[in-house]
Amino acid sequence: MDDYEDIIHALKEGNVPPKGTSEICVGRTLEIEEMKRLFEKIKNGKAATKFLEGDYGGGKSFLLKVIEEIAFKDNFVVSKVTITRDIPFYKFEEVYKNIVQTLRCKTGTSLEHIIERWLTGLRMVAMEETDDPSRQNAIVSENMVQDLEETRKYSNSFAVAIEKYHQALISGDTETANYAQAWLRGDSNIPFAVKKKFGVKGDVTKENAFTFLEALSAFVRSLGYSGLVILVDEVEYIRSLQMTKLRDGAYDYIRYIFDECNLGNFESTLFIFAGTSEFFEDQKKGVPSYQALYDRIKDALDTDHKDLRKPIMRLEGFKKEELKELGSKIVDMHAQVYDWDAGSRMNSIIDELVDIHENNALLTGGKTTPREFVRTFLSVLDTIQQNSSELDSDEAILKIFEEREVEEEW
Repeated sequence: MDDYEDIIHALKEGNVPPKGTSEICVGRTLEIEEMKRLFEKIKNGKAATKFLEGDYGGGKSFLLKVIEEIAFKDNFVVSKVTITRDIPFYKFEEVYKNIVQTLRCKTGTSLEHIIERWLTGLRMVAMEETDDPSRQNAIVSENMVQDLEETRKYSNSFAVAIEKYHQALISGDTETANYAQAWLRGDSNIPFAVKKKFGVKGDVTKENAFTFLEALSAFVRSLGYSGLVILVDEVEYIRSLQMTKLRDGAYDYIRYIFDECNLGNFESTLFIFAGTSEFFEDQKKGVPSYQALYDRIKDALDTDHKDLRKPIMRLEGFKKEELKELGSKIVDMHAQVYDWDAGSRMNSIIDELVDIHENNALLTGGKTTPREFVRTFLSVLDTIQQNSSELDSDEAILKIFEEREVEEEW
């Protein structure tokens, strides 16, 4: 019930719910099936890059959340990055830091949690073998070296920092352990003397950030996770960069990721980039302005037929039946959260509400997007539930819905 209330509140504010998106996802069955197909490839050691294209309010961020929830159930580690002024894609060392800082799995929400869960498992194995504390530590260290073998192929420093983190914990040196964690997250404000204590040199830079990311991916895979899923939202921010050099730098990093995945140099990693149609179509500042990337991901076939295996997955607007289905799901949730018979008041007129929404969108030259329909629909549901004696007819509900739609347009 609390989850439903959180979902309703988020949708009314025009945001993606923190969880439970799969319960109200409609109209994306084929897209989700394609993502699940990619997940199977990733679990088998492959890497892939996918692009989501859609209008503002068209459900890109919502679908990313659904993908995240599915990935958690399938034992993936997931990171969600939103491109902003503070996290520009042309500075990939900053992107890497954000990837690590936003790591999540089905049991926790940080790299520290993932490491601690792994170390706990190693300790339990050691305790089953012997009661001798010193021998237990030795067994943990031996198994740790074995688990970090693949990670070390990409970055010895990454593996060493994890080993030294464990040693610092055993010796009670929490300060060094905390610094080792911070270094793994990409913190560059660590004194040289401290880094020397846990056996590393330098910091995460644009030159080595991809190596660190490959090491991170290998690490989570070696711990028994299915792989690493990196969701990159709001990539259209790249278009707002005024300097061509910066835009090209960002696009070249995306091109590099695309190539590395296709060449098999990344393992068990899925990158998903979500952006508006302008990002994919703008000749001056969008993807077409950087030929090296555009040539790789543009449509090879000029057709309106859907092909979800192309690099770019286009999210089409919702059809009438899909909006009706979404409305019905929201009515059911609202009824449970606020304990009222919402269905008897709304189900008979959902068809007409959808028609009003579609007609208003046509009149204003816009498109029918799920976000605006849902916001209006929920506002009306809340209003009716709290003013049931005054809004006691279909005509009154339709009128208030239409009025609310006009307000939203303005």
